[in-house]
Amino acid sequence: MKCGARLLADESARFCPFCGASLDVQLPYERRLETGTEPRRALRVATLRNRVLVMLMAFVLCIAITAVGAVSRVESSEAHEIIGEFDKLEELLNDVGLQFIFGNNLMYCMIMFVPALGPYYGSLVLYSTGKVLAALGVTSGINPLTLFFSLFIYPHAWLEYISYSLAISESFWLIYAIIKDRSRGLRSELSTAAKVIAICAVLLLLAAFAEMYLITSS
Repeated sequence: MKCGARLLADESARFCPFCGASLDVQLPYERRLETGTEPRRALRVATLRNRVLVMLMAFVLCIAITAVGAVSRVESSEAHEIIGEFDKLEELLNDVGLQFIFGNNLMYCMIMFVPALGPYYGSLVLYSTGKVLAALGVTSGINPLTLFFSLFIYPHAWLEYISYSLAISESFWLIYAIIKDRSRGLRSELSTAAKVIAICAVLLLLAAFAEMYLITSS
């Protein structure tokens, strides 16, 4: 540190053999390099750009699955059965209101975070949503795709689909983290997943307020 001489790796040395300067400050850092105990950098599973791209792909997939459900064939008897269940849901909604909307959507969203199982479960939920639109189309005589696209006039639909897309994309990143670096990768990604869950909870709460306002005002 004082004279610039190159020293041999001698852990017992306390003074420079050339100038006599103390090595107490220098050696601990050298020992850390030799023993490999230097702190490891935090693992970065994916860049923000890649996360946004995967989320957008999940968003398109969610819309496509709902659209497939909307154009699926529904018999008249099945349509009336679906609408009957939907009417019961509306009665429950009138009794419970905001808490039911938020709690129900948050439950769906949380399950979608589960690796592998989450996207499959989310696909079933979104396809069932499309089936309700198909049933409404049969009973009302309106084209189901018209009903489907009319959903996105309202802000709560956008907020819900963005939340579900975030959950499904995060499910993918959790799997990727496990494959990339197993336990260390999973620990790193769980921290990100917690933040995404918080974002989804806020979005779904805003969606519940918007949907409840729409129901009460109409």
